[in-house]
Amino acid sequence: MLLPRWQETHARFRDRPALFDGDDVVSFDDLARALEGIPVATAPVIASGSALDIALATLRGWRDHQPVLPLEKPGAIELDSASIPEGIAHLKLTPGSDGQPRTVRFTADQIAADADRLVAAMGLRPEVPNLATISLSHSYGYSSIILPMLLHGIPLQNVEVPFPAVVVEAWRKHARVVVPAVPSMWRAWQRSGILADAPIELAISAGAPLPLELEETVWNEHGLKLHNFYGASECGGISWDASEKPRTHAGDLGEPLPGVSVETDDESRFVIRSNAVALGYDRLRSGETLGDGEFLTPDCGHFENGRLTLDSRAGGHINVAGRKVGAGRIESILRETGGLTRVRVFGVPSHDPDRVDEVAALIPVGTQVSATRTAAATQLAGWEMPRHWIPAENEAWWSLSRQDLRQRFTG
Repeated sequence: MLLPRWQETHARFRDRPALFDGDDVVSFDDLARALEGIPVATAPVIASGSALDIALATLRGWRDHQPVLPLEKPGAIELDSASIPEGIAHLKLTPGSDGQPRTVRFTADQIAADADRLVAAMGLRPEVPNLATISLSHSYGYSSIILPMLLHGIPLQNVEVPFPAVVVEAWRKHARVVVPAVPSMWRAWQRSGILADAPIELAISAGAPLPLELEETVWNEHGLKLHNFYGASECGGISWDASEKPRTHAGDLGEPLPGVSVETDDESRFVIRSNAVALGYDRLRSGETLGDGEFLTPDCGHFENGRLTLDSRAGGHINVAGRKVGAGRIESILRETGGLTRVRVFGVPSHDPDRVDEVAALIPVGTQVSATRTAAATQLAGWEMPRHWIPAENEAWWSLSRQDLRQRFTG
């Protein structure tokens, strides 16, 4: 199903740009020709690296009937090919609170349904490229940028780093652009002044709560509306704020996307139903619901005037500027360095609201962390590394839950 969709895209947009990267322009036909020279895959395909690398790895998986797993850092998980059921076309990696990351499993129809829904709801079109400032290996970037390119012919403009000067140079190449980003990026761009007269047709913010103050400031200074977008790895897009004026409530998640049904259970948790809900996890934990078109989120909220309102967020991950960090996985990596006899990893609120959380590590008193940091850096991305190393001055701290540690060391 995915390969024929790509072949339709290729036939329709053959000579048109698929990917802009600096002064290089890669056409859809260039992608097809490059794919011909790639060996046949006999195991799940890891999609990582540059935008071009991820696009070609994706096409390789589709061509060779292998699941595609986008990863920001290769080696984050070892896949057992034999354990993946037939019919799985796509995998997403989610943080593991128990130290073991999990994969979410999708059929071809499910992963395509998410991209199709976003393209239709947001009015994305081939004449206006997506600016690729976010990670293309994460669910948000993959479904918003990579899949629309391969399934709908919507080109992407690569951005090496989301620094203001680099972003300006990228969007100057186009009359109009669509910009999916996270709040911390919008904050940095607003402070730098580059949003004045920016050629942005649609500004999207997801991955972390969008502060009302930031949304209002961007609107008042530049007349640019930031559209709050809410989704989850397990089901793709859930809702978005399509209105043309700033919201008045920070918890306003907008209206459910077409084809997405949202209800609340007895604990006010969102129950999502759509054709983009994943087939399931590789390991289901007690109390979880995922499969048969239904996903029970850890987030709680309610409906207000037909719009979804977030009351509280839950879950075992740490949100660092829109990137989900698994505390258990970081603990495992830190222990494997041999430099720590004990460690507990948890999140604490950042003083920068756009960053949301920062990673903290409880460690034994007297521990020297420099060698541990160096050893762990081979497996942890910079944003996963603890910013706070807290000596356990009280033995009772080790028995606290992550939530209790968060409360204990907040402020």
